[in-house]
Amino acid sequence: MAREGRSWHEAQRSRRHHHRRVAGDWGGIRAAFCGRRRQSRDCDDRNKAAAVVDSIRASGGAAITVEADIARVGEIESAVARVVEAYGTVHILLNNAGLYLMSRLGQTTEAAFDAMIGTNFKGVFFLCQSVLPVFEREGRGKIINVGSIFGHDGYPDSAVYCGTKGAITLLTKSLALELRDRNIQVNAIAPGWIETPMNEEARKTDADYLRRVDERFGSPGGWMKPEELTGSAVFLASPDADSMTGAVLFVDRGWSAY
Repeated sequence: MAREGRSWHEAQRSRRHHHRRVAGDWGGIRAAFCGRRRQSRDCDDRNKAAAVVDSIRASGGAAITVEADIARVGEIESAVARVVEAYGTVHILLNNAGLYLMSRLGQTTEAAFDAMIGTNFKGVFFLCQSVLPVFEREGRGKIINVGSIFGHDGYPDSAVYCGTKGAITLLTKSLALELRDRNIQVNAIAPGWIETPMNEEARKTDADYLRRVDERFGSPGGWMKPEELTGSAVFLASPDADSMTGAVLFVDRGWSAY
């Protein structure tokens, strides 16, 4: 439903004219987010991004690609500037960059640790910081952070990843309190087990990995498709979620209910 004082049609027009920046690698989740809405977006992975951009344009939408290393602040700032140059503003930031490397204690390298911290946490913080002046100029803004069920539960051999996603949960809540008086809403989505290229090899070859997932659910069937997340993202990006901030939406087929 539209907010009080706005007709349903006015709310729909507002949705159509929002400009979004979708940050992250071009795995299954991110492609699904962009495929759901025909809006202005920027992307970074060349080949996969180009395919999604072509699809958006073919359906009548507008899209560009911007290449950047999400762990480098200078490149983040340049990417945001490129989007503002192309579209004049940014209304919504969707932080979906993610890196999951196994991190068994005693076997984890500094390079793997730094890579996950840089991608999963540092990049998210500095993207939020980089779009803040644009949001303040507009008098509004929405930040959607893609966290994980592992931001709330532990998992074997995944301490670093779980730590970064736990950080996203508290970053979301802290920024929500910090920015609410500026009409900027900050929320998160915590996906469950999503089939993506990042975990494809483990799903095909690691029987113990699959067994542990099935045991938590009590039976096979916990895996989800990336497209199952898009409705949550569209809702959080819409005026219907203007009164929500600091929330974490679990889209996990009940994993977090155990």
